[in-house]
Amino acid sequence: MSADSVIMPSAGKRLPEAGGTPPAFDAVDTFDIAARLEASGLSDRTVATRHGAADVFAYAQTLVQVRSSVDLPQEPEGWVGRDALLEAVRRAVVLILGAILGGLTATVITENTREVLTAGISAWVIGQSVSGIVWSHANTGHLKRGIARGAGATLLVTAALACFMVVLLLLPGHDASQAILMMAWCWYSCVVSMLVILGRSWYLMTALLVAVAAVSLTLVLGHSSATATVLTVAAVILAATTLSLAVHVRGLGERISLGGADWRSAAAPALQAAGLAAALSLGLTRLTDWEGTALIVATVVAAAATDPALVLMRQRLIWSSRRTPLLRHAARSARIATMGMSAAIVLVSASVSTLVVFFLVGAAGMVGTVVAAAAFSSLATTSTTLIAFGTPGGGVVFAGAATLSAAVWIMVGNLPGVLVAAAFLVAGIAVLLNRVSDPRAYA
Repeated sequence: MSADSVIMPSAGKRLPEAGGTPPAFDAVDTFDIAARLEASGLSDRTVATRHGAADVFAYAQTLVQVRSSVDLPQEPEGWVGRDALLEAVRRAVVLILGAILGGLTATVITENTREVLTAGISAWVIGQSVSGIVWSHANTGHLKRGIARGAGATLLVTAALACFMVVLLLLPGHDASQAILMMAWCWYSCVVSMLVILGRSWYLMTALLVAVAAVSLTLVLGHSSATATVLTVAAVILAATTLSLAVHVRGLGERISLGGADWRSAAAPALQAAGLAAALSLGLTRLTDWEGTALIVATVVAAAATDPALVLMRQRLIWSSRRTPLLRHAARSARIATMGMSAAIVLVSASVSTLVVFFLVGAAGMVGTVVAAAAFSSLATTSTTLIAFGTPGGGVVFAGAATLSAAVWIMVGNLPGVLVAAAFLVAGIAVLLNRVSDPRAYA
């Protein structure tokens, strides 16, 4: 459920400075902005209440975007940025291929569904946490520092899992396969998260396409060495991604030890992933193994579709804001665009989930799985969107809402579960509408 490409500063805070220089897109005079804010009806009390600024002039300073010495690319005539959209699509493909390869490898290592699910959820939570650490530094212009701290977090988690594996090996009657699976999958998730942020999606997509094709062909043919082949391919991918990251980490000149700010940056993504994982786990308790597999596949595909949709949403908001001279008109235009794009994202996410379930399960007895998939993917998308637009607390809350909706669905029935999910969905869109009224959410 990554929102790596569009994560923003939180509401009410000054935009972070990148190496001592404020973020720069358009050259705008502070006094001119302050005058426009006052002409739009904003008073010192209003900006203090809504945006946490001392007065209108202080708020105007947070909106100033001074040109840097770097030549910025010309703004496209249309609102769709082709390069950013294609990058988001590649990230989506990487997510799907990685999930396929991880799932196939996990089933070869162990037939215990619980162990596979535990390893996958652990990798999801840890990977999101590392992404949060890296982006907290990257958004202030310190990508190298973010990668170094992310690498430090990855090594720390791997060391803890290695200790867990050693303990299981020493205890009689225990199998260390789950610890090995968790360690490998978490390492992969962290490394790939950092490579995606570094813009290595082409490399990852190519390597994973070859790996998934080789593993699938081996399993379909049922060769006697299928297990060894799958494990070898997975090990090669793990080594290739690690080597690629090592090339970037080498010579960074940044310490890898984590500070308090790093732990705080990791908290919200970890809590969001944990909340969504809890909702998914609850949903799986009511479904058969095959329907559960369909739900997991639908969730991954819907999450992959969310990333390009969020990129389009942010591009639309930026394009609209640059063509609206008055702040109140910009806010109204942003709300209209957000309502339309949010509805489209939720609809696409729910539709993709439904189609995947229908393809894997069939028409007979698919109602429960469709309800779970559509409700979960809609709330997961809402949670991810809120984090992407700088409201990490809201993302965590609505991830918890997904868990509550799943619990209602299990204990009461389909209709109550849908109603609860719909109520939270409406609330989430309302929170997002309020958020985008502040230009800092997307400027």
